[in-house]
Amino acid sequence: MKYALYYDYETIGDVLLVVIEPTIIPTKEVKINDVVALYNKDELIGINIFNISKVIKIKAKGLIPLINEDILNVINHILENANLVKLPMQIESGFRVAKIVDIDEHPDSEHLHICMVDIGDKDPLQIVCGASNARKDLVCVCATPFTFMPNGQQIIPNKLLGIQSNGMLCSGRELNLEGYEGKRGLLELSDEYKVGTDFWKY
Repeated sequence: MKYALYYDYETIGDVLLVVIEPTIIPTKEVKINDVVALYNKDELIGINIFNISKVIKIKAKGLIPLINEDILNVINHILENANLVKLPMQIESGFRVAKIVDIDEHPDSEHLHICMVDIGDKDPLQIVCGASNARKDLVCVCATPFTFMPNGQQIIPNKLLGIQSNGMLCSGRELNLEGYEGKRGLLELSDEYKVGTDFWKY
């Protein structure tokens, strides 16, 4: 089960959001103590854990890309007490250090690029990107397929103007990095970042 965790006290209060299916509208809510399970018919699509700070302290402002096993164990204990399934450990955030190894212009667009991107796997990913600073040999951050973004969007492989795109190359703003709120273009990484590693583990 792929999921994402979000916590932002200033915006939504003392609630930990567990997002499983971000595009499906809930049709039923089941509340047990401080836990509200969201369902579409019988499919669990999300969980809200209220007053989470009474149990654990979470220092986050939005997406929590990675959590440690101790915090996950506490969350799973809360879910078990609410008769809900435990969350599996996710050892990767889905955000990989990547390198553009080839780039072509999109035949039907003046600003889109077709990038072949090395994320450390055997085969590169083809990603359509509109950033003005996209170029060959650029080391950047790639949100791999089905990764949850800080804005709640999930990256689903799709076609852009007829060209298959299997991920997303990210700006600092899209990663919700402090100091990048108004900056456009891909986040450019230095050589100290190793291609294929998890960006959030640095």
